[in-house]
Amino acid sequence: MNLKTLNAIARQEPIHLELISAEGDIYLCRINDREWLTQGTEEKPKVFHSIFEAKHALGKDLSDQLDMVMSTTYDEMIMSGDEAKGESIRHGLSKIDR
Repeated sequence: MNLKTLNAIARQEPIHLELISAEGDIYLCRINDREWLTQGTEEKPKVFHSIFEAKHALGKDLSDQLDMVMSTTYDEMIMSGDEAKGESIRHGLSKIDR
């Protein structure tokens, strides 16, 4: 889903946004636990290189709803990247300045 579509949907219904930390310097935005924010009409996820870049691109309304999700050491050592077992660390990002 691209940013234009995401904004249109967010005006009509509640959405759940997560900024997934991958590799320490790559961030992906997951929408409603099932799809990724994409760049324009591309199919692959849009890659951000910082929290601030993601917040700036999403804008204030969407970024205020954004949760940061980081894998724990256990997730990285034992589990595959696609499985979620509730061990990830979550932080609300609405308080972080742009």
